[in-house]
Amino acid sequence: MFYKISSILSIARCTLFLVFSVLALSCCAAGYSHPPPAIAEHTRAFGQPPYALQQLSTYRQLQRQLASIGRTSRGRIVVGPLINNGSEQGLIDIDIPLDMALDINTEVCGSESPEPSIRDAVICTVAAGQAGNREPDNIGYSTQGRALLAARLGNPEGSRVLIITQQHGNEPAATEAVLKVLRRLSRVPLSHETDILARLDILVIARANPDGGEFDPRRCSMDPGVGTILESDCAFIRQNVDPLAGGSFAANSDLDFAGVVGRGYDLNRYHHVDLDKPIRPAESQAMVAAVLAFRPDVILDLHGDLSKTDCQLDFSSIVPGQVLGLLPTAQCLQSGQKADQRLLSVFANATVDTPEERLVQHLGVSVMQATAKKFKGSVGRFSQLQLGAGVVNGDGSGGYTGLGIASAGWETLSISKDIRADVVAVVAGEVVVSVNPGLPDPRLLRQQIRINREALMTALSSLAEFTENVPDTASDFCGYPLASGLLVELQPKYWAEAATAGQVLVPIAPAIGLPLLISGNCPDNPSF
Repeated sequence: MFYKISSILSIARCTLFLVFSVLALSCCAAGYSHPPPAIAEHTRAFGQPPYALQQLSTYRQLQRQLASIGRTSRGRIVVGPLINNGSEQGLIDIDIPLDMALDINTEVCGSESPEPSIRDAVICTVAAGQAGNREPDNIGYSTQGRALLAARLGNPEGSRVLIITQQHGNEPAATEAVLKVLRRLSRVPLSHETDILARLDILVIARANPDGGEFDPRRCSMDPGVGTILESDCAFIRQNVDPLAGGSFAANSDLDFAGVVGRGYDLNRYHHVDLDKPIRPAESQAMVAAVLAFRPDVILDLHGDLSKTDCQLDFSSIVPGQVLGLLPTAQCLQSGQKADQRLLSVFANATVDTPEERLVQHLGVSVMQATAKKFKGSVGRFSQLQLGAGVVNGDGSGGYTGLGIASAGWETLSISKDIRADVVAVVAGEVVVSVNPGLPDPRLLRQQIRINREALMTALSSLAEFTENVPDTASDFCGYPLASGLLVELQPKYWAEAATAGQVLVPIAPAIGLPLLISGNCPDNPSF
């Protein structure tokens, strides 16, 4: 009798579950057919619901998530502002003397102090009257006053690793992934996670560009035109938000300017750690200062990218044009050759023939192997036009390799194929433009968050392992295909007669003498 009653109760529970499931599905269907006004308005304006944006965190949400992670970790993870600014306690103290043993030009600002602080040294790269931050109290804050947020975890005596996400505001996947990784490490760690926490001292800058990565689809244009003044909470762009950036349309732009005139700077082009050039964006000043204080052994710089293929570079296909950010590519699709799309492209830069180079190239191989095994799609090495001496992953170009710091990271396909042209500078009286993608493709973003999570956990596990087993042989990093071909669609509303019908390989290179960077000191790295 007991079993009969039990069976009856089980059937009843199943029936109720099915009933409520049907009701829930009906409600969801009803909600989908009648979306909230904000989503409906966005759909009318841009042709698709902002599903991608719903996967992303606003700045306030990022703050709350980091605070929750800190509480959950019970002291294992410390979160807060990146820079310690007195009353606002941050994680990194930059009010310490600059290490005079470093090969750094400390006289660029004309400081008379024999031992300037890191804060003073970073500020004084910008001369009076130049565009850029001159206020010492602004170090650690964005142009619009948001504090750069960070987390620190692991063993303070371990190998130091700096992780930077979302220097470019419209490349958000890595930020969402790093939150998931921190959440995982905040709980009772697994065995390989225990090794990470025991062997590494990790500093995470979560969303290095808080202004450019902020959005409010309820009231903001997510597709700002050239010259549009962007207000607080109304940006989702590559650059930071600084209306004073770049000088003027009518005259030459600021020296070594990289960004969009009247909109903002490209933060990743101002990591001038030798302090011999102006570090104009306040956000870049904070990152440089943090590096000089933290002195990481490895920097992981995480980005999002446009669609690439494995088409090998064909320099005969390169045509002149003042367009920055597009890659010179082979015309393999036009010749009928097959090209595989690369979802993740890895870079690994360090001084040639050093233990640091072997480490980051082995790291790159580990990341590519794990990603290719778990996800459909392919991986490859990174290539990019070198747009400035300050790029973090710039091979011997004024980046952190000069301080003995190895850099690695990756680009994932997480931004829209819909790209527009933006004025970035005026050089010798001629306008120079760059591409600026729009909203992330919602079909790709979720996958790219997962890819970033897998890649980051693999990278940290590998770095932890390398502290015990330092690679002493060359890796097969250079044997991986080069993610070089750029597949883009140039829409008429941005590109006029240069528009394309669907995605094409675009063989474009700048005519102003910028070299091509192929990551990893590999034999196919061209010399210009």
